Amino acid sequence: MRNQQNLTKRDDLIQLHASTCYAMTQFINGRHCPKLAHFIVQRLSLLLSHPELTLVTSSREMYQQLLEHWQLVTKQLLEQKNSVALESKHYH
Repeated sequence: MRNQQNLTKRDDLIQLHASTCYAMTQFINGRHCPKLAHFIVQRLSLLLSHPELTLVTSSREMYQQLLEHWQLVTKQLLEQKNSVALESKHYH
């Protein structure tokens, strides 16, 4: 029973990692959407809190660096979106 739980947790981790990588690929390929960037931040947060990574320092460090990067990307996209919205209000 314990082995089955470990396999399920590992499968969850693999699926979570794969969906995060896929979302990053979509973003890199031109879908520069704040919602997608926020989704990536959420996924990276889930990866960091995953029980399978508790003792894997190198993976946790990598995900932490990625999380910080994508938080910044999300913030910049939202600021850019708000700036464009403000500019359009001034011209109409």
